[in-house]
Formats: sequence, C-alpha cells, structure tokens
Amino acid sequence: MRRALDDWESGSYDWLQWDASADAARIAFAGYTQVPPEWVASQTSLSEAATVAVRCAPEASTIVVAEDEFRSVLFPVMAHAATTSARIKLVKRSADASRTAAIMDAIGPDTGLVMVSEVLTNDGELVDIDAICAVAHQYGALVFANLTQTLGVVRSDLSRHPADLVAAHGYKWLLCPRGASWLVADPSRINIAPTVASWKSAADPERFFGGPYSEAGAMARFNSSPAWMSWIGALAALGLLAEVDGDDSRSHTLRLAEQYIAVMRSHGFRELNCGARSHIVVTAPPSGYRVDPARLYDARVRATITANGGLRVGFHYFNDEADAAYAAEVAHKALVVST
Repeated sequence: MRRALDDWESGSYDWLQWDASADAARIAFAGYTQVPPEWVASQTSLSEAATVAVRCAPEASTIVVAEDEFRSVLFPVMAHAATTSARIKLVKRSADASRTAAIMDAIGPDTGLVMVSEVLTNDGELVDIDAICAVAHQYGALVFANLTQTLGVVRSDLSRHPADLVAAHGYKWLLCPRGASWLVADPSRINIAPTVASWKSAADPERFFGGPYSEAGAMARFNSSPAWMSWIGALAALGLLAEVDGDDSRSHTLRLAEQYIAVMRSHGFRELNCGARSHIVVTAPPSGYRVDPARLYDARVRATITANGGLRVGFHYFNDEADAAYAAEVAHKALVVST
C-alpha cells in the first residue's frame, strides 16, 4: 500500500497493475473463504450487496429484517418496498430477547427473504445464522447474511455457509481499506441483471466504449468499478489473514471477550447482549455513571460510546489477555458521575 502511494506521488505507477488488484483480491477472498471464485463479486459497499439481495426476493413476498438492523442492510429493503409490491416485516424484540429468537419467530409462509447481520455493534450478539436459515428454508425463503462484523475474526470458511447470499465489507475485521466489499452466492441461483451495470460488469471489461451490451459470467456480473487503493490494500490484508488459522482466531477472541466481561461485571457494568456472545462486547455502566471517552483515549484504549451510553470494545487475533485486562481496568477508571 505504501509503495503504491509512493508510485502515485512520483507518477511511476502502472494503472493496469492497480486495476488488476481488484480481481486478484476477489480471487484471494475466494481462497480465504474457501468458495469458488465464480461465486464472488467485488463491490464497493455493503449496501450494493444488500440491494442485489432485495431484488432476488419473490414478487409480493415479505422481507423480514430487524427493526434495529444496520442501515446499509435495512435501507435497501425499505427503498425496494417503496417502489415494488414487496412487504416488510420489521422485527422488534423485547428487552430480554435475543435477536436470533425474534427473527426466527417472525419467519412464516409469506416470507420471501430474510436480511440479517451476524453481529451488530449495538449489542454484540452472535446471531445463529444456521438456525435462521433452517427456518427460512423450510418456507422456501432466501437468506442474506451480512458478515461484515465477523468475517476475518470469528468466521473465515464460507464453503458450507447456509445463507443464500453472503456479504462483507472488508474495512472492519478483514483489515482492508474502506471501499473493498464482496458478495458471495451460487450464481446459478441468482437470476437478476446487474444492479449497476458498468464496464466492470461486462463480459469484456477490457473494452471501454460502445456496445453491444454484455454481462460477465457468474457473480462477476455484479462487479463494481474499483477504487484502486482500496483493492491494493485489500489484497495485502487478505495475504496476512491467510496466515491465521480461522478456528484459532475464533476461540482466541471469544475467550478474550469472556475474560473482559468477567472483569467488567466485577466493576458493576452490565452486558447488553441477550444472545450468544461474540468478540464484540457492549456494556452499560453502573447506574448513575457514564464512561468518559476522553479518559479512554488518553489511556490509548480505542473504544466507542454507543448512542445509549454503552461502551463497545472488540477483540481481534492480535489482541491478548493483557489487552483485555487493561481495557477493562481503563473502562473502570474512566467512570464519572452522570450529570
């Protein structure tokens, strides 16, 4: 990445090599996730993938999605329903219910598509995608799974993933620059035209001008025109992640989350997750207190204060037990009386 930026600054770059990085990263992503390259499209955002998914929903069917779903998944559903005969079932759950159970309960005979994120950062629940797919497929419904918050840390192998369409943006746990995203599906089951047709979705992307109209084979027909630096960085990141054992990463990060929450509870924090725990932990401070983000920053802890005042942290493979212990102690010291 640094070399590419230096070449750009000096004017010594070869744009054809830069352009080829997107397809090289697509193939590397397929290898990392253990799926055929023909099943992978390279895109620029999660919302692009979600838009492809909603267009696969059967006409006049119901799309099931959580009320508090991430907007890049939720808003494509709403936009689609506003201009088609599709209906939306917004899943609202009680304070003590898991997102998994609430979504499963909402699926029925009229369901054509379920849109779900494996983890949302508002609570850190690790949603049971397998269970949701089992129920949805009983009714013949498709499932779109957003793995942006899990792929690269608690999940890597997609070869047996039960969802019909899977997407992930690389700038989270895949360690990529923003602007590199992937959509995975069996192309024989996706019978729609490209959402945004371009020279990169064509059968002959080396041609720039004129017709006739054409589409690339398999999922490549959903490719987007690449922002070169994003894909140069993505290719490097995937090379690094390929050296990490996926099972080791999952067990290591989940163990760190367990260690962290145990200490946080001893300091009076309350976990906001009502389902299975992931590598992302969101806790509410003790009653009458809030977490001062400036104190976290000064102590070199990079964490987020959520909209409802919760403290969110996440652990990757490069973190260790000392990091988890330190983050918990800093959070305790960052408590201040609410005013």
